[in-house]
Amino acid sequence: MPMRRTIGISLACLVSGFCCGAAQQATAADYRSERVEQQFASFKSGAAACGAAAGRSQLGKAAWYNLVGNHTANGEILDTVTATAAHRSLPLASFARVTNLGNGRSVIVKINDRGPFTRGRILDLSPRAADLLDMKRAGVAEVVLEPLAPQSAPTIAAFQTSDASMAQ
Repeated sequence: MPMRRTIGISLACLVSGFCCGAAQQATAADYRSERVEQQFASFKSGAAACGAAAGRSQLGKAAWYNLVGNHTANGEILDTVTATAAHRSLPLASFARVTNLGNGRSVIVKINDRGPFTRGRILDLSPRAADLLDMKRAGVAEVVLEPLAPQSAPTIAAFQTSDASMAQ
């Protein structure tokens, strides 16, 4: 019985800590493609379980890949217009803010692919995202990755009253 209680309390703390953590406000980035901006606007208006960040920030190296015309993991075709990225574990179709620590530029990207498959890297960026972060010439840059979550929509609750209270 004590083990079951410990597991239950641990699970409750984990869930409440995830949903009630410090909320991060997603704002428009200075450098971002119009298509990602439109998708991010619809993403922000969608419903979610909580308004907290979808995950913890990651610090690491990012590279860009030029496989333009190939299909990504979610079926989209990689192009040179949309700022997208590949990440190992973030959900597909989610958004993240990527900040280049070398120059301070940041961009909001859509996660639409899996990768990188190179040791020591946390993110692969599309050519557009690499341009906006000004890292194409270097090829690899030190970045901070901040997953973004949509703001929660208001919940409407409906209660059914009993017939006895209606009659009075």
